[in-house]
Amino acid sequence: MFHEQSEAQQGHFDSADRLRLQVPKLSSDPDDMSTLALVLSALLNAEAGRAIQAHKTQDQALQTKLDRSKKMMLALSLARSGRTEEAERLADEVSREAPLNTTVQKYLVPTVRAAVKLQQHDPTAAVDLLRETVQYDLAFTRSFDYLYPAYIRGLAYLELGDGRAAAAEFQKLIDNPGLCGEFITGPLTRLQLGRAERLMGDNASARESYEEFLTIWKDADPDLSIYRQAKAEYSQLINMGNQTR
Repeated sequence: MFHEQSEAQQGHFDSADRLRLQVPKLSSDPDDMSTLALVLSALLNAEAGRAIQAHKTQDQALQTKLDRSKKMMLALSLARSGRTEEAERLADEVSREAPLNTTVQKYLVPTVRAAVKLQQHDPTAAVDLLRETVQYDLAFTRSFDYLYPAYIRGLAYLELGDGRAAAAEFQKLIDNPGLCGEFITGPLTRLQLGRAERLMGDNASARESYEEFLTIWKDADPDLSIYRQAKAEYSQLINMGNQTR
């Protein structure tokens, strides 16, 4: 399963999909590991913009018995891939089950709800939902962590057009590679930082950030929409630089 995550981190989703299918064969508890592999795959695919693949694995996961940690990871993947009603339903369910659990109430649920607001193009509400999570951004949970509140907060600031605030959030992930460097948001943060730097008018720094992302994803699956978009944006930056010389 960690091999699947590593492959996805480099944009190798065809390989990651093949590795996921091998997980049950290698585990002493194939049902539990198979479910974990499903919800992880759903989140990885959602972040890469592979909505069809994400929805397929989400549907499979929804037919299994989910503990709290897997339920919240699945909820986040649903939110990130546009299935907001289902994401909210799972988040509300877990919130009711654990009203006094700090991780649930101050990290997991607000992050899912903020991701829902992003899908609904309400970045202001997303930022508001994540205000109280700041002190827990570096938390390690049994579900998703990887500084996800900071990542979602950064995306919200990007949508608001606040490049400086967005860059500050993405820098948190870059400054803590041990917490997110092996997850897909690690390299994607470089891309998002580049976008934030473009908003700030710092095209030189933006080019460097795009180059760092494209170096990590140098052998990425060519059909990934986020990869194609990143290359197109980088080409625009290069052309702009050539025109100003």
